[in-house]
Amino acid sequence: MLKELLKDNIHIIDSVSDWQEALCIGADCLLKKGFIKEEYIKAIINDVYKYGPYIVLTDYVAMPHSRPENGVIKKSMSLLKVRNGVDFYKTEKKVYLFFTLAAEDSNSHQDAVLELADFLCDNEKLNKLITEDLNEKEILNLI
Repeated sequence: MLKELLKDNIHIIDSVSDWQEALCIGADCLLKKGFIKEEYIKAIINDVYKYGPYIVLTDYVAMPHSRPENGVIKKSMSLLKVRNGVDFYKTEKKVYLFFTLAAEDSNSHQDAVLELADFLCDNEKLNKLITEDLNEKEILNLI
């Protein structure tokens, strides 16, 4: 399920000016496809200010998300890789990977999140995704 959600939703850039820009860029393809509304992106940013860096799952990886009622239209996920990383709000390590999640309810996305968790536990694959210059097909094969 994770691969299906990420297919055609992977974006790789060198750098961003700040973590808010990373969240906006990471969610942009979901917005353009009509999977989320503009207010969903604003809600993610506001939630980080309100609750802290809860979206940072592990060193170098974040999963931006908010509540379904904040603008989710269709279950979806994107991946933004920032090659140079970005300093994230109230954290000490840079974030390189942003897996933006849009869940339309509290259950339907759980399989994809479990697959992502399994991937993140594989340090070799995670390091390869962060450090190597992979294209979308190679990323999907890695996952």
